Amino acid sequence: MKLNDMPEFRDKKHVLSFDESDSVEAAVNKMADKNYGAVVVTKDGKLTGIFTERDVLRRVVANDLNIKKTALKDVMSTELKTARTDDLIADCLRRMSQGRFRHLPVVNESDEVIGMLSQGDFVAFTMSDIVNRVSRAAGASVQAGQSTPWSMLTAILVYTLAVLFLFSGMQHWL
Repeated sequence: MKLNDMPEFRDKKHVLSFDESDSVEAAVNKMADKNYGAVVVTKDGKLTGIFTERDVLRRVVANDLNIKKTALKDVMSTELKTARTDDLIADCLRRMSQGRFRHLPVVNESDEVIGMLSQGDFVAFTMSDIVNRVSRAAGASVQAGQSTPWSMLTAILVYTLAVLFLFSGMQHWL
């Protein structure tokens, strides 16, 4: 599946964006207000970096910088990885995992930011995808005359009853 297939991408187009000359204070206040973990940083409308919660901790707080006087260009992450809407979801997840980052700007053919996805968006997608796939597989097996879901439920019930029977029988021995 591709990024464009993710409801989390289609439904979340608003990306917080700041110019690299803007203050850390402006970005942090807006991130806190909107509950965002990252903002994109631009210069003349072009993506130049990303500023994340991790940057706040490691580059601002750890160095005791004044958030009112520090510009984003001085503390942003510049080694950017981006994605396009036709990238495969699995490739994006692998890229984020291997690069140890949690936010992925999505750009169009002109390298303009059109969205941002976080690891949380991928988790939400993969969980709903797993539920849908299991539901489809269970429905297909029932339609094919297989009783796999019922067999599993019966097995769980039998196991539970056996454990209860054994436990109640063991109490007499104690």
